[in-house]
Amino acid sequence: GTCNRTGRNVFMEYNKNIDGSYSALKQKNVDTGMGLERVLAIMNGVDSVYQTELFLPLISKVYQLTNIELTPDNERQYRIICEHTRAVTFILGDPKAITPSNTEQGYITRRLIRRVIRHSKNLFNKNIIPELAKTVIEQYGDVYSELEHNKEFIIRELEKESATFEKTLDLGLKKAERYFASLGDKKVLDGDSAFKLYDTFGFPVEFTEELAAEKGFTVDLERFRERFAQHQEMSRKGAEAKFRGGMADNSEQTTKLHTATHLLNGALRKILGDTVFHRGSNISSERLRFDFSFNRKLTSDELCKVSDIVNEAIQKDIPVIYEETSIEEAKMQGAIGIFDNKYGSLVKVYTIEGYSKEICGGPHASHTGELNSFKILKEESSSSGVRCIKAVIG
Repeated sequence: GTCNRTGRNVFMEYNKNIDGSYSALKQKNVDTGMGLERVLAIMNGVDSVYQTELFLPLISKVYQLTNIELTPDNERQYRIICEHTRAVTFILGDPKAITPSNTEQGYITRRLIRRVIRHSKNLFNKNIIPELAKTVIEQYGDVYSELEHNKEFIIRELEKESATFEKTLDLGLKKAERYFASLGDKKVLDGDSAFKLYDTFGFPVEFTEELAAEKGFTVDLERFRERFAQHQEMSRKGAEAKFRGGMADNSEQTTKLHTATHLLNGALRKILGDTVFHRGSNISSERLRFDFSFNRKLTSDELCKVSDIVNEAIQKDIPVIYEETSIEEAKMQGAIGIFDNKYGSLVKVYTIEGYSKEICGGPHASHTGELNSFKILKEESSSSGVRCIKAVIG
């Protein structure tokens, strides 16, 4: 008969050495992976988690919104729509929400949302993810109160991402169809075309792979990754040109302002969460500009708290110390860095105890007290998903 796997045990006995040989572990372990949703399916006497109370309300809502019943032919699309919608609702509902973007964790959020939109439009000729997310919130809100608390934000982000992607989805699909039609017997979509779909129409490469597989094709991922790496390098050089390495000069005042950006970065992450990352800076002898990843305008209360933390560190006159270490050790220490950058074998980690630990090569003040005081002049949007703060010291 048919068997369903509910979990598995991994028996760990050996360590694989650098030379490829194996040596026995001092402590042998058993790692158990138990699928709780699959356990529920067994307890309910059904064959799939999608037949349990966890997914049935979502499946019913899809039918209510579309009047298209679940069938063996559309079952896979139904499941993708329901599962991915639940996932992104929780991602966006978390206090440290990860919003859609083309980089880092935000890219995962974007991929999930866009996959739902594509299947929803294909199966129902309309996008139902914002409405379906409301059912997720209603279903889980009693247990996960953050979903109800962040309901407006979740729906707004889904609607915003939907509006962005729907503008290019149909055009991109038509372009993809032309690419596939021109392949003939090749059976492999070239990486340049896959990158074009990503760069012009916002199609994640996994999305293009799925489209290709449905037509019996594959994608040249190696060439795509080459093009993607070239794109990243061009973006990096463009950012360097824009910010000129961050500092206009190495004067004493500019050096102090550079130190202030470290305190500002640390304060922002304390108040807004550790999904905030440095996106660029421009520092003159008169003021600093600091760009960081965040998806909304900061409240007056948040700006006050950030400013208070920076000024608290300044008043404590904390020494700014640094050490040279490997990139791996820096990560283990919890140092912040732009890890997409190509660091050397050794990096400098600057620490302002209790407030900041960053990989950086620029000059810094010796003590935080040298900054005297810190004041935020302005907070505004820099680009999609990026905010900008301008501030002065003294």
